[in-house]
Amino acid sequence: MAEKFEAGDVVLLKSGGPKMTVDSYDQDDEKYRCEWFVDGKVQHQLFRGSSLEKYVSVGW
Repeated sequence: MAEKFEAGDVVLLKSGGPKMTVDSYDQDDEKYRCEWFVDGKVQHQLFRGSSLEKYVSVGW
């Protein structure tokens, strides 16, 4: 599977949730390791690329 995201990309779950930063891609599991903060504490989890979308900031 080709990687859709790169380390440092900001992504969202398609179902909603906080902005997350892609940390790495696990070739064996074909999942992205993403990190985000909750109450100042770092959280992380593996997600399939099909459940993520790139965050696009709407700037002025």
